[in-house]
Amino acid sequence: MKKTILLLIILLSSNLFSNVHVGIGQKYSRIELAYADKAINPGDTVFIHAGNYSGYNGIVGLKGNANGWIVFTKYQNDSVSIAGNWQFQACEYIKIVNLHFKATAQSPGRLINVDNNGSCNTQSRFIKFDSCTFADVTDPNSITSFKFGGVDNFEVTNCVFTNMQVSGAFDFNVCHNGIIRGNRIENCLTGGHIKGGASDIVMERNIFINASKNGWVAFELGGDTGAQFYCPDDKFEVKNLKFYSNLVIGGDRGISLASATECKLINNTFYNCGQATLRFLTTSMLYPTLNANRIENNIFAFGASAYMNGGTQPANAASFSKNIYFSTITNPFNGPYWDTPDLDAMKDKNQMNLGSSAKMFVDGKNNDFHLIESSPAIGAGASETEPLFDFYGKPFNKNTRSIGAIEFLSPSELSISTNSINLPYQANSSATFSIKSNITWSASSNQTWLAIDKKNGTTDDIIKITASENTNVSPRSSTITISGIGLNNQYIIVNQDAGTSDVADIEYTNILFHPNPADNYIELNSDFGFSKIEIYNPLGMKILETEYQSKLDVSKLTTGIYFLKMNDKLIKFT
Repeated sequence: MKKTILLLIILLSSNLFSNVHVGIGQKYSRIELAYADKAINPGDTVFIHAGNYSGYNGIVGLKGNANGWIVFTKYQNDSVSIAGNWQFQACEYIKIVNLHFKATAQSPGRLINVDNNGSCNTQSRFIKFDSCTFADVTDPNSITSFKFGGVDNFEVTNCVFTNMQVSGAFDFNVCHNGIIRGNRIENCLTGGHIKGGASDIVMERNIFINASKNGWVAFELGGDTGAQFYCPDDKFEVKNLKFYSNLVIGGDRGISLASATECKLINNTFYNCGQATLRFLTTSMLYPTLNANRIENNIFAFGASAYMNGGTQPANAASFSKNIYFSTITNPFNGPYWDTPDLDAMKDKNQMNLGSSAKMFVDGKNNDFHLIESSPAIGAGASETEPLFDFYGKPFNKNTRSIGAIEFLSPSELSISTNSINLPYQANSSATFSIKSNITWSASSNQTWLAIDKKNGTTDDIIKITASENTNVSPRSSTITISGIGLNNQYIIVNQDAGTSDVADIEYTNILFHPNPADNYIELNSDFGFSKIEIYNPLGMKILETEYQSKLDVSKLTTGIYFLKMNDKLIKFT
């Protein structure tokens, strides 16, 4: 009976999650139809088959759970192109992965909309978009190609937004607790905005290339929102937004802080914006104040325009620290123009102004913003706990953080203090060696008898090795391998002496042995029942094996040190 119940449980479990197939030639031609038929359940994967799709698809209240996300993705390597608006309202635990959304002449407008169905009580939650593309929206009434309006606990990662000539790339209104990471926004009217009482969102390691047309910005932190859209607890336009390790290249304007509170712009690189690189605005009707924002460790690289723009702001609108203001065309450079008197109270009073003679980037003109070895940005930043990683996902130096979005990495180094170590035969024999490194390394031994106290690290360190007792009559060795990505392995040979007993051990073993040194014969007398005798040289090579006898002929041995072995008894003689 128990076996029958167990088999039933297994069968039920195997059918718990399903694959739902949508598209040309499938049971459901659109996701909306599969949802209406209640075919999509927690844990299911919805596969979109090859084809070009258009038209509106609306889904309300679709919910996975923490153990069963609902995933929408393409089937195998099928070519899928989706136009028309996919709208998810009051949905939870939804992932959209590796899909291509592209507007067409028939469906030129918005591609994605995720919202709360008009109420803060039904926020969409736990929504993820990863490795998707969005392109070619041509309807100016769409405002944006991708909109979150009332979404909490979300991620938008590794997506591409391109060629939105009359609309924004992505907007986030009334959203909380999100991550926007690793996206590429290129050739758009504007990158978009975050507003409407949004808070606690990290926007990091994104790249904006020509992401703002005339009069627009690459991205806006804040804005203005109708009173009816704010959630009751959100008494601000935006709060605690973190703009970290991003690259903003070209376009008309860079970033706007618009009625923002306690937001952070840290370790970003701005390059050659056509007009204003930073804007400080009071836009919100309900919560207008710009307050307690931090702008730190950024590189502002100017071309023809070196301009910071804004309306009248108080001194506490923003604080500045360790920013570089760098002209790529003017030398000497006295810094950018700040709107005056509007920004006089809040503007950076400790500007690090550098002219075109400064060597900053490897090749900024071709979008290579790695710091050149002599760059004044190297190690010059303020110490921070965030962001942890630069634009390429490499860790910022803990104590000598660089300024800008890309941390300077010295040429990779991995060296060791020795290539050989000798240990005695006794148990717990130990030694140390040092590793000098600026990369992640690992250390391993090819023998179990040799233990290593630290098996990996990211910087200089001292490593202790410990050996167990060598009970063999011969020495033994182990190879320690120290490896690091992109560099040749380093090796240490560890030799441990043979385990030996000298003549002083003879009485303890109750073996009578003479003479020592020997001439032609060795006489043995013992109450142990030895069956055979073996003789080894110091290299551990066996040179004689015979049955046990009380008088052993050694006349043919050359002068030297030898080891006589009887069972587990080992005697040194000459």
